[in-house]
Amino acid sequence: MTTTEYRPQTAADAVRLVADGVDPWLALGQFLDDWRRRAPPDRRALVAESPPEVTGDALRWAALVAAAVEWLCAADGVPFPTWTGRQVYRLREPWFLYPGWRLRAWQLIDTPAPFKARNIFGGDRILDRV
Repeated sequence: MTTTEYRPQTAADAVRLVADGVDPWLALGQFLDDWRRRAPPDRRALVAESPPEVTGDALRWAALVAAAVEWLCAADGVPFPTWTGRQVYRLREPWFLYPGWRLRAWQLIDTPAPFKARNIFGGDRILDRV
């Protein structure tokens, strides 16, 4: 029997997986699971690598990953990487994760700043639902 050592999924891996057609919530969830399982000093390695350049729908998800990285790093006292500040991760049009005009006010008010700065709205527990 051959065993392989587990390699935690990075933020860049999550973007690559989305670009390859993996369900975006699954890819983001795997990254979040690995983030949460690591000690804070070990988390920096999960966000050090810049994600690959992507287009189309994958770009929107890359922006969500960049926002998530900033939010997680701020919450855990980990310096966030410079790649998260790239202009490409700021969406031109607002992206509301929950459709319907009745939910828009809640999303506009309660979404954390790193997501709002990228024009992504999903409320106050945006990463808790992944």
